[in-house]
Formats: sequence, structure tokens, C-alpha cells
Amino acid sequence: MSHKRKILFIAFSLFFHLNLKAQSLFIGQDEEAIYDYFHIEKNDECLTYRSFPLPVGLTQYTDIFTLEGLKSQTNKGAGNNCVKNVLDDACLKRYAKNVPFDMALGIWMNDATNLQNLVNGAYDAKINELADFLKNYPKVKFYLRIGYEFDGNWNKAYEDRRRYIVAFQRIHDILRMNYEKSQTPRNWLSVWQACTSPIDDIMENKIENIGDWYPGDKYVDFCGISWYLAGTKLAPKYTNSTNLVYKRSQKSLASEMLYYAINKKKPVMICEAAPQGYSLSGLYRKNISPYWDGVAGEGMVKLTPLQIWNEWYKPFFEFIEKNKQIIKVVAYINQNFDVQPMFTLPTSGTYWGDSRIQANDKMSIWWNEMITNTWTMERKQP
Repeated sequence: MSHKRKILFIAFSLFFHLNLKAQSLFIGQDEEAIYDYFHIEKNDECLTYRSFPLPVGLTQYTDIFTLEGLKSQTNKGAGNNCVKNVLDDACLKRYAKNVPFDMALGIWMNDATNLQNLVNGAYDAKINELADFLKNYPKVKFYLRIGYEFDGNWNKAYEDRRRYIVAFQRIHDILRMNYEKSQTPRNWLSVWQACTSPIDDIMENKIENIGDWYPGDKYVDFCGISWYLAGTKLAPKYTNSTNLVYKRSQKSLASEMLYYAINKKKPVMICEAAPQGYSLSGLYRKNISPYWDGVAGEGMVKLTPLQIWNEWYKPFFEFIEKNKQIIKVVAYINQNFDVQPMFTLPTSGTYWGDSRIQANDKMSIWWNEMITNTWTMERKQP
């Protein structure tokens, strides 16, 4: 058997085992962004006005040390977040015809002191509380993104690779033991998510080995990536550089994780995806970061909807299509970063934009066609 055919055989066998037959679309990542995707208004008896493809799942976040955002609403400058609110929402249930949405749950633990305490067992009760919450929704499949974007320069607590690995393993083990003790069928999968960001490499001026953070085969169900920059585009600010750090693109780093996942016989989830630097409502692109293209928020270039689509969405969807045997879940962030304090300048240090598909009629049409015609959206019946 050739090397290429062997890889494909391994991939097909793995995906059959996980019962994942096609790309699954998730939408997030705050409550308002989710409701706005469907155009659900609480004061109009849950009427919906958009005919966007119905996603398989939704995206939310929690803090493993406090579990804020899990059962009660929290807002840290990136919109309202409450997993329980979203899963119990009557309007979403009605729109989905009572077929439960799955949930991609980002588990934040980027605090060095608390992370060490977690490793030492101080937060075992919180992990068990998380398990008990997940068990309340047996028909929901939870994708747990434990310590997401572990390799990102902005996640200082994960620089101690060994501590990160032990924390990941401890959360996984306690969740598993909780389920086994109660003889509850497991409804969660663990996701090991890298930032796959060329900007991260430029900030650190080095190329890291993502395997240094790998918790182990028995602890990882999915390998995950983030996708924010435009495909094969290299740092415009360093086009003449001979430094290999500046010659890495969003696509090349995503491919690196795909190769790693194939070697580990794991499927891949695109956990976070949005056209950073673009505004779909304003139809322009601005500089993202001084590490990438210039002073953040400056250098505005007006674009047509087709130009935005061709620059960001086309290579994004082409990458997914080319690697559809291994990429099984895609979570799109459908929100206006420009109005959220966490993502606005100067606080954020980078320019984000407005990624709402519904902000432009033409983009909405192309989105509908792309998702509906090329993806088989499988939603399990209760």
C-alpha cells in the first residue's frame, strides 16, 4: 500500500469509528452573535427571518477555575456568554425543531497560579461540577477545547509545557472517572487546539514544535486549529525578508497541524474562524497588527464583496474541501468585533473587524450556496 493510500485508509477508518461523515458547521461565539445569525428577536415570539444553513452546533466559553459562563451569564468584554442559556433557549429549540445543538466549549485556564493549583488538585471539585453539568444534556455532544490556543504568545500560563499537559490530563481523567462512576454514556470529546498563527511566530521570532504540548493519544479526541488570516498570504510588512519565520502563512501552519493529526490518527476541528482585518458591513480591510502589516486599525482599503470573498473565504473553503477527509468540524465566529471592548483598539492591540455574514447581502447568498451545496449537515434526532 502506498504512503498516500495508507494515510487515507487510516483517516477513513478513524472517521468511521467516530461516526463523523461530513463537515459540521458551528456558529458562535457569544449569545448575541448566535441569535443574530438566526435573526431571533425575543420580543417577536421567536420569529426568524434568515434562511441561513442550520448549524450542527454552537460555541461558548467557560473558566475552569470559576465555571463562569457555564450556568450563569458573564461578560468579560466579548459579549454575553452562558452555556445553559443557549442550550435551554426556547427560540433556538423551536428553530431547530427540538433537535439539540452540539456545543463547542472553550475551557479557559490561562492563569499560571490557578493552573498550578489545578495541577495540584485544588480544582477537582470544579471539574466534577463541569462533568455533572454536561451530564444534564445527554443528547448534546460537547467538544471541550481544553486550554485552547496553547501555543499562543498571549497565553503565558501555557509556556510551561509540562504543566499544561498535566492540567489537560487531569481535567480529562476526572471527567472520565466521573462518568464511569455514574455509569453515564460519555457525551464529550476533548479538543487539543493550537493557535496556528503566523503572527504568533513573528512575535516570538521562532518556530515552535506543537508536539511539545501534546497530552497523549488517549487524552486527545480532536486536534484543533484557529484560522483568522487570509490563506496563503505572507506578512506584507516582511515580504523581502529571508527569515523563515516570516514565510509562514495561515494555510501552512494549519497544514502542519493536519499532518500532525494524521500521524496521530485524529480528526481535526477548525475551532475558531473569522476574517480578521475585514469588515463585512463596511466593506474594507485594515491593518491587523504591527507584527503583520502595519499600525493596527490603519491603512484602510475599500473592497467589494467579491474581493473579500476571494481574499479570505475562497482559500478558507478550498482548504476545507481539499482536506475534507480529516477536517470534520468548522466553527465560524459570526460577530461584530468592532463593538466589543475586548477586541477594540487600543485594548486589543490588534484590529479584528466585523465577520457577520448577514452584514452583506451578497456575502449571505454566497455563504448559503457554499454551505448548502457542498456540506452535508447531519443533525442527530433526539
